[in-house]
Amino acid sequence: MKTITLACALAVAAISFGAGTANAGCMTKAAVATSTSADSAKWFALETMVQNVSWGLWPGFLANGDVAGYKVINKQYKCSPDGGMVTCHGRATFCAK
Repeated sequence: MKTITLACALAVAAISFGAGTANAGCMTKAAVATSTSADSAKWFALETMVQNVSWGLWPGFLANGDVAGYKVINKQYKCSPDGGMVTCHGRATFCAK
């Protein structure tokens, strides 16, 4: 019985360690935004994602669109018309540099 318990514990540890190192320093965020155009809605969605990473990044993002200290990858948006506006569901991964 101890052998099975130990084997299971080692398997869980190996899986957890592997998953942690593959995503070390990265986090995925998502947001929904509505605006008058798809480009504007995408920008507002990204702004919300930046705020979810850290409010301290927000002033720099507003000033120059940069997310200081992070590389933004895998940006994906799905936009659709919404009563004269456009709503975009966005998702992006933020990795510490």
